[in-house]
Order: sequence, then C-alpha cells, then structure tokens
Amino acid sequence: MDFWFSEAHTPNVKLSIKVDRQLYSGKSEFQRIDVFDSPEFGRFLTLDGYMMLTEKDEFIYHEMITHVPMAVHPNVKKVLVIGAGDGGVVG
Repeated sequence: MDFWFSEAHTPNVKLSIKVDRQLYSGKSEFQRIDVFDSPEFGRFLTLDGYMMLTEKDEFIYHEMITHVPMAVHPNVKKVLVIGAGDGGVVG
C-alpha cells in the first residue's frame, strides 16, 4: 500500500507526494510537526500539515538568502542571522 502526504492549497488545487515512511510525528505547544521520507524529495518537514522544506530543493532558498548579500558586500567579516528558521543559512 502506498502512503501519500496531501496538502490542500485552495479548494481547486492540491499537492500529493508519495511517501516511503513517516520519520517523526509530534505536537509542540504551538504546532504539529511531521517529518517524512519520500523518493522524489528526500526528507521533508511539515508544520500543521503545510510543507516547509525538502532536502531536494532547500538549497535554492538558502542560496538566495546568503549568496546575494554576500556577493554585493566587498569584505564581509561578521554576519548576523536573525530568524534562521531551519538553520540551513548558517549550516
């Protein structure tokens, strides 16, 4: 039997991803946290049922956050990262 993760964006648009297994499921004081492993996207994180990031494409987001500011600054010595989300920017 196949296992699928489904996320509803609007009443007319839905996204489904075939999942090999669920790696983690828990609930914090603020949100439901799930981590899945899929053949197409690798591991991916969902919060309250909404996909936050995937192993396959996370570099796109992180490169735009880091490379653009670093490329326009001539001599970076120190950097302050506020927020950091999943930590990929500083990892």
